[in-house]
Amino acid sequence: MTGVTNQVPDAEGLTDVELAARLRMTLGRLNRRVRQHGPQSLSSSQASTLASVESLGPVRLGDLAAHEGVTAPTQSRLVGSLEQQGLLRRMPDVEDRRATLLAITAQGRRQLEQLRGERSAFLVGQLGTLTREQRGALVTALGALEALAGNPERR
Repeated sequence: MTGVTNQVPDAEGLTDVELAARLRMTLGRLNRRVRQHGPQSLSSSQASTLASVESLGPVRLGDLAAHEGVTAPTQSRLVGSLEQQGLLRRMPDVEDRRATLLAITAQGRRQLEQLRGERSAFLVGQLGTLTREQRGALVTALGALEALAGNPERR
């Protein structure tokens, strides 16, 4: 039922539109705070590119750009900056000698591990500020948030 929203307030007094607005604002604010923690040598776009190359494995630039939702020239600039830092490398595509593949380097993996560790540490600290009831509510809400995020294992 795409496009149909609940205009009647739920038990908390929120319509779907109001709930969506609060959720968007809250998740956006939390995401910005989390992104502020970790190595400042990487922009959000660079970190996303690096993580995508890690998860996709050796990948062509055009496929990476499509996955990241950016143009090939934009992706090329991001890849170039990551190459200069020694975080990504180009290698020949054995199936098509005219093409190259992008792969993450050991240094790139270490940088991602550091970034993830520092961001997780920030969240652990923030979780420690919650009351037992707030933490319980968060645990209960995780399944719904994972479903909204498109995590198929949690649906």
